Amino acid sequence: MDQVSKQFLQDLILTPSPSGYEEPVQKVVREFAGKFTDSVKTSLHGNVIASVNPDVQPSILLAGHCDQIGLQVRHIDSDGYLSVNTIGGWDNQMLIGQRLQVWTKKGPILGVLARKAIHLLT
Repeated sequence: MDQVSKQFLQDLILTPSPSGYEEPVQKVVREFAGKFTDSVKTSLHGNVIASVNPDVQPSILLAGHCDQIGLQVRHIDSDGYLSVNTIGGWDNQMLIGQRLQVWTKKGPILGVLARKAIHLLT
């Protein structure tokens, strides 16, 4: 993979964009696409539309999602543990033990996704 493509992929992955909050990653896509296309625009629904030779037929569409799965903080207990709701559809058991970033007004905080011990769940 060439360095430009690698940097674009890294920017996409590292830009937080949970469902409903896609604006930052859409900006990354617009800036990258603007270097290689004749026009870049954003629809009322947030779709990024980049065109090369927009008046030439036939047209080819490359489509993809800008959002990521995410979590929304529901509660912070006195020990600093977070209770969260999911954003997007996924199996929450798949993420146990994964590192994550909690985005705050003061910047990201690193954490690990965990759950209560099995004997504390009932």
